[in-house]
Amino acid sequence: MTSFPSRPRELLRECLLATRRDVVLSIASASVRQLAFLSLPWVLGRAVDDGLEGGSVAAAAGWVTVLAAVAAVEYTGMRGWQRWATQADARTAVWLRTRLLRAVFALDTETMRGRVGSDLITRATRDVEAVGVWVHGLATWAVIGITVVVLTPALGGLDPLLLGFAAITVPVLAAVNLVFPPMLAARAGDLARAHGARETTTEQLLSALLPLRGVGAEPLMLERHHTHSGRVTGQTLRLASVSALWEGLTQTIPQVAVVAGLLVGGLAVADGRITVGALTTFVLWMGTVSLAVNAAVARLGDRAEARVSADRITQILDLPRERSGTAVGPASGDLTVRGLTVPRPGRPPIGPLELVARPGEWVAVTGPTGAGKSTLLRAIAGLVPATGATTFGGVPLADLDPDEVFQVLGFVPEDPLLVRGTVRDNLTISGDHSPERLSTAAHIAGLDLALAGRSWDEEVGERGTALSGGQRQLVALARALLRDSPVLLLDDVTSALDADTEARVLDRLRAATADKAVVLAGHSDAVLARADRQIVLTGGAGSGEHAPEPPPQPQATEVGRG
Repeated sequence: MTSFPSRPRELLRECLLATRRDVVLSIASASVRQLAFLSLPWVLGRAVDDGLEGGSVAAAAGWVTVLAAVAAVEYTGMRGWQRWATQADARTAVWLRTRLLRAVFALDTETMRGRVGSDLITRATRDVEAVGVWVHGLATWAVIGITVVVLTPALGGLDPLLLGFAAITVPVLAAVNLVFPPMLAARAGDLARAHGARETTTEQLLSALLPLRGVGAEPLMLERHHTHSGRVTGQTLRLASVSALWEGLTQTIPQVAVVAGLLVGGLAVADGRITVGALTTFVLWMGTVSLAVNAAVARLGDRAEARVSADRITQILDLPRERSGTAVGPASGDLTVRGLTVPRPGRPPIGPLELVARPGEWVAVTGPTGAGKSTLLRAIAGLVPATGATTFGGVPLADLDPDEVFQVLGFVPEDPLLVRGTVRDNLTISGDHSPERLSTAAHIAGLDLALAGRSWDEEVGERGTALSGGQRQLVALARALLRDSPVLLLDDVTSALDADTEARVLDRLRAATADKAVVLAGHSDAVLARADRQIVLTGGAGSGEHAPEPPPQPQATEVGRG
């Protein structure tokens, strides 16, 4: 199983290890580029002295040729630097988002709702991008180091006073860079939290737009969104004010040193202590010093933001997981549930559930509305906290790697979520499938009945709203069949179909699952008639309100298949 780093610094180190090849190549390319870049002012100075001051056209032409060759090397190094740094950035984003997804998939839905929420979107986008920007800029430190190592003796060789003007900027800039990073980090954290709060409000507004309109709550939610947007704007301006002041100081200080150096250098040229070419070289090198300082400031800012973002990402990676095993699931076997009980704060628990589903069997979990049918199916899938034991082929699901759990279990909720795109996009979301396999799964699920006359390339709309409830259920069912899991957990997947379509879909599904263990939640007569056994839950909303209410007790009843 993948181990998740528990601290931001460890996470950043893990990012470097995951992209070390690209980072090393970007550093090497940046080093070549910077050595060539620092050579250009020296070559230009020699061209001025030997060609222009010396009056030699041949010397000038020779130095121009050298200048062109060095520029070509600098260009090649820059291309390599940007290519490998960008690739490291992109791979970091993939690495982090993969781990976020794995961490989220290992959580139960209650933990996700209570401790993650819609802020996950911000962490998977803005925070991941902030870490990627930091990785992208790591090669800049090699550039800065080479600049210091090369220019310190080079400027001293021109004139010690010129080196002094360059060196005096260092402690001043160091003081500035000690003061501002903590301020920037604090305000970056405030901005990240403001973004997260706005994302949560936006998600609530979009997901419940129609119900909110129905009760007249839309203006209130819009007002909340405007409030959170205002806070984002305010925090952005606070961050920008610190960043602007920091950057302004770091640009002004080197420029003051350049002006002072020009005054001293001009006097040195007049006295004959240095040449015009040497002064030209100094001015260009001081521009490089300014660039290096600005780059260092930017990289320090990137690191501050990356630390904040890494901390927010590790908050997800470090959440407790219901399942953290490493085992691989068997290819087939019995699904066995023993004593599965779902606690409900302030209410009686659901369960305990005892169930065995063998390959080829259909077991129906039925009972009145509110008895806990859907909750128990989600508990079997590990999507809600529960006690008890669930095994497949004798292997506890808790011992499986989280990635393996849904290789074993195919879960279809009653109200499935479709992603924005086409029907085909939703069917192939788990991977590429041959046209024959797609057609077979779609036929078994009854898509030919529900989507008669419609193309698979039609848009399904946001969350599948362009389709009816029954059509969404069948798309999700076909999607689960394409996974070819040995166990199917189907939560009332035909509840939105008419009786004729439901019967035809169930008959096709029954014939296609001869090698699968199928557990269905529902109370449809058509489903119950085709089940080998029924688990009947008592209690629920239909039993009325009583205090204290006895917990729903599942009881197995053998029935013949209709």
